[in-house]
Amino acid sequence: MKRREFFKTSALGTLAAGTAGCSSLMRRQVEIKPKVHDFSNEFLKVTKPKPKGTMEMREVGKTGIKVSYYTFGSHTPRKLHDFPDYRKKMLMEAYDLGVNIFDVYPPEYVTSGEYLGPLKHNVVISMYGGADKARNLTATQSHERILGLFKRDYIDMVRLHSHTHDAPNWPVWEELFKLREKGAIRAVGVPIHYPEEMDDILADELPIDYVILPYNFYHNILYTGKYPDDFNPLAATLRQRGIGVITMKPFASEWYVAHLMKVAKEIDPEGELSLGQAMLRYVINSGLEPDTVMGGMWCMNDVYDNISAFFSPKISADEEELLGKVRKYAKLIEDAALPRHYRFLNRWTSQVV
Repeated sequence: MKRREFFKTSALGTLAAGTAGCSSLMRRQVEIKPKVHDFSNEFLKVTKPKPKGTMEMREVGKTGIKVSYYTFGSHTPRKLHDFPDYRKKMLMEAYDLGVNIFDVYPPEYVTSGEYLGPLKHNVVISMYGGADKARNLTATQSHERILGLFKRDYIDMVRLHSHTHDAPNWPVWEELFKLREKGAIRAVGVPIHYPEEMDDILADELPIDYVILPYNFYHNILYTGKYPDDFNPLAATLRQRGIGVITMKPFASEWYVAHLMKVAKEIDPEGELSLGQAMLRYVINSGLEPDTVMGGMWCMNDVYDNISAFFSPKISADEEELLGKVRKYAKLIEDAALPRHYRFLNRWTSQVV
């Protein structure tokens, strides 16, 4: 059976039509809970070929920091910590394929500092900043500790969640700005979890260098059957102020993707399409033109598969059709699939899918 015919006749194709009956049937038959990938030797087995191509380089805002179009994201599952050699090889393979920016979360500071240390003059390090309450360190003291772990004089990009001048944590911002003045940080940014946070940032004209916001085939503010046309003005406004635009969650979060991959496999049982590549190509072809796309990679197949999308960025009609089917399923499970601390993503979706 041809793939297009299967789209029309499969059970999940019917489910994805979004009728009330299908929705209730799905909820009765399938228990949806927050879920990430199950780690096993089979999951970690390398089955994808190493891609060939050239990674595009871009500048983050007006910082002068040149980064690969794709960022090795920071959300590393704890189970992957049990395979340190494997994870190191993932980082090195991504670097060999042209990825030069690596986002790092606190649990990986020590190991990432060790793995990326020999490349410190060739890679861009991105991370979250602020006080280390567990060690009773101020933001400045914490940053000095991190510099020691990475054996560097500066960290390229440091972010802090949105705050305004009247917020209790404003002094932490001031510490980061002072570290930037001293050259210990090259760029200070802010991740946005709720759309309205941008109002405060733009109104206050905070001296930030870049913004990170969720953007993918499902969480894209307004989806009306075409690529959204109301998102670009925000990006344009940021760029007019010299602020870089970085997107995160290209796979709709690690909590969604395990469910969505199973759905995609039923829609496309022969595996002719890659859901991950389709998701990334959606962002690449959206017209948003982010400075870099920040996405997590959990196994070597992810490294090869995801980077391939940037080597061959054109999205196909079949991939768009696949995303359309998966998008409708995502709508049905969004409340159940996401844990509470990730439900902010629902604010970036429309009521019309």
